[in-house]
Amino acid sequence: MLATQARREVNFYDLCQFAWAGSALNNASQGLLPGVSGPIGVLLLLVSIAVLTVCFDRGRFWLQWWRRHQARHQQWRRLLEAGPTQARHQLEDWDLAIGSGEPLLQAAGLIAPLLGLIGTVLGLMRVLASLGPQLVLPAGASLQGYGQVLLSTALGLIISLVATTGLCLNQGLRHWQIARLERQLARQFESERP
Repeated sequence: MLATQARREVNFYDLCQFAWAGSALNNASQGLLPGVSGPIGVLLLLVSIAVLTVCFDRGRFWLQWWRRHQARHQQWRRLLEAGPTQARHQLEDWDLAIGSGEPLLQAAGLIAPLLGLIGTVLGLMRVLASLGPQLVLPAGASLQGYGQVLLSTALGLIISLVATTGLCLNQGLRHWQIARLERQLARQFESERP
């Protein structure tokens, strides 16, 4: 019974590998990510592209934020003079614009290591299946390729590190700027009270 169940799992894995073998995305992931292939390789490739895109977008946003400092400061002064309602609405709009992409970075920081771990487990299953029931290295075989099963875990951790770093930087800058604007708003309307 146990041998039949293990054979079904290996056959399911072989079926997944066969289904992805002819895929163009699998071929692209194999060329870009040596040692990481199949559906996990494709998912890691897509997550890494999404993370790099969001991090690049956040970097571009903050660069524009600092370049437009004078114009934004003048707009903020006009809104403060107009009243608290308009200033609060603008503050909420800026907060939404600054926080764009944070949910994706947070999800990627959690999902990428798990995808990497799944890739490693599937790779280990493939290695163990190639060793046979006696778990003996075939004659003349090299151990050099067996270390590649850990590449998906390393890649997942690297993607997670980039996503988490981008998220923390954006959140830190976001809290700093919004708190500064809220202090100015509070000071402006405290001074106007009789």
